[in-house]
Amino acid sequence: MSQTEHDQSAYRREQERQHQERPAGAGSATVSLELLTLLAAGVADLALDQLRQTADRAQDALRRADLRELLTDGVVELRKRGELATRRAGMGNENYLETMARRAAEQTATAEGRPCA
Repeated sequence: MSQTEHDQSAYRREQERQHQERPAGAGSATVSLELLTLLAAGVADLALDQLRQTADRAQDALRRADLRELLTDGVVELRKRGELATRRAGMGNENYLETMARRAAEQTATAEGRPCA
């Protein structure tokens, strides 16, 4: 018999014993309390597991040799995302399409060798 099977059979025996010992009126309240306790323990275990995994990932990131470049790339990416978000929300100073058209005109004028006014 494996350890898991042994644990399951021991759990079943304990459940049967508890069921036989319960008074007739206290059954549903005890089951509800037991269920809530088990659910709370399960949620706490899941949260701690996620926290442990996040801490492990953070330690791995701090051990990287290219941490400075990684942070620089992250800052650049966040800045670009911020620019796009403000444009999308209409908070930018200029219209996005007008800005892009002006840049395209400047690039075309520069490529042709004439100054752009």
